[in-house]
Amino acid sequence: MNQPYELKEQIMSKKLIVLDLDGTTLRDDLTISSHTKNTLEKARMAGHEVMIATGRPYRISGSYYHELELTTPIVNFNGAVYHHPRLTTFAEGYHHAIDLQVVHELLDFSNGFSLDNIAAEVQDNVFLKERNNSVPETFHLGTENIVFGNIRDAIQSDATSLLFFGKMDQLDLISKHLDESLSGVISHHTWGASAWPAVEIIKFGIHKAIGVQAAAKTLGFDRKDIIAFGDETNDLQMLDYAGVGVAMGNAAESVKNVANVVTASNQDDGIALYLEENLNL
Repeated sequence: MNQPYELKEQIMSKKLIVLDLDGTTLRDDLTISSHTKNTLEKARMAGHEVMIATGRPYRISGSYYHELELTTPIVNFNGAVYHHPRLTTFAEGYHHAIDLQVVHELLDFSNGFSLDNIAAEVQDNVFLKERNNSVPETFHLGTENIVFGNIRDAIQSDATSLLFFGKMDQLDLISKHLDESLSGVISHHTWGASAWPAVEIIKFGIHKAIGVQAAAKTLGFDRKDIIAFGDETNDLQMLDYAGVGVAMGNAAESVKNVANVVTASNQDDGIALYLEENLNL
């Protein structure tokens, strides 16, 4: 992993280290290795800041935040929510949600498909259409009250995200409709490689880089002093925005193409190896 001279020069100052979770910080068994954990602690002790930017809601990412003993803000829902878990009042925080009228329009449109399930999330509140195993188990974690049934009737406020679970041919048709009819209103991402194929919808123009930019302002970092790690297409804007974007060895090819550097995989402590080499830890 030999770096160009200009990248090494950037890496010498104090850094904001931004971590995606799944496929990046987390191994395939959804744990953080002791090597990665210890290296991140060394980075913090050396004066660098460490934060998380994930597609997960806080209710299923907060445990990792506390495991790493972080004291920074966190980006959830791929940039739709930016908050500080340790501060009850955080003026810089935000919640970019899909307008309720648009949510209703999307739910009405979905009636034309025999989907496996539909989920809506309002920050850490969960609405599910069906009681079945068509969604990841994580949807049932971290919340004591999941509302089942007709989401259109149940949801009373703008939604952080909306997900349609179904067959790929159905999801392709839904994605085409979204591109043709709502491209300036919502953004969407397909979980095509997942065991639970889905189209995830959030407010237009929202991505992780928006949250990372807000965090850099809060914490006083220049863009050039951000090191971001990721592996999937929802990390593209974040890696492109960062001074140094690092793709994991297991990352999608499109992510590797955008990144400045490719490190080892999530299974092989890619984050730790990169930081040890480049931050002299």
